[in-house]
Amino acid sequence: MFCDYRRKPLNPVSAQKPQVPDFALRPRQVHTITDRFSMANTYLITAERTVVVDPGSELNVRLLQKYLQNILHRTSADIDLIVLTHLHFDHTAGVEALRRICSAPVAASAAVKRLALNDGSHKVFPRITHLAEQMLPGSLQHLDLFLPAYTQQVKLIDLWLEDVEGLPFHPDWRVLASPGHTPESLCLYNAFTRELLCGDTVITIEGGAPLLRSSANRAQLEETLRVLRGLQIQYLYPGHGRPILSEHPLESVDVEW
Repeated sequence: MFCDYRRKPLNPVSAQKPQVPDFALRPRQVHTITDRFSMANTYLITAERTVVVDPGSELNVRLLQKYLQNILHRTSADIDLIVLTHLHFDHTAGVEALRRICSAPVAASAAVKRLALNDGSHKVFPRITHLAEQMLPGSLQHLDLFLPAYTQQVKLIDLWLEDVEGLPFHPDWRVLASPGHTPESLCLYNAFTRELLCGDTVITIEGGAPLLRSSANRAQLEETLRVLRGLQIQYLYPGHGRPILSEHPLESVDVEW
């Protein structure tokens, strides 16, 4: 089944580039938890409480627990939210391990729920290209593959995140639907710190250049790029690869068609 998730038009006020005076900028809040090769990144957002973004493996959960205790001098009890930027296994595999050490709810894009309503079999299978990217050449990458594991991952979700809304318990962070790599992909943006957490919507490749991930829906991908380029960003945090510190990190982004 082909499911085409089209984002609703942004409120014109919300779509405008945030004008944040330099004197109002706040210290950045994001900490990177990753293996030595930055193969899969987990992020911590630290304010009064802590958000975990994309707990992709049990290793990353162990690393973030040590980081919380030894660097931030916090405990797992400070975690009040777990966010999944999309449902690929390498971004969700550590959820169960994380839930064993904290009671935070898990949040993901409401697009998943809408996709489920369009599925006559009442099963939730987001259209995925992740394994196809690794295994199949050319246009075959865009086949719809259905993995049974996805039904289990969807059952992990407690909160549904809507486009342009504030992140629950953390209103300075805005949810931005970024369909392209997957229909349910989302980014998290903080205009006060100019930080963008983008999951696999944008990754960094060898040499540190940003790459916008491929999609079968070119118009959808171009809209995502337009929205992200309209943001003031100084810190870009990809799902894979090293973070980018730059005044305009998406100005020269490569697009994977």
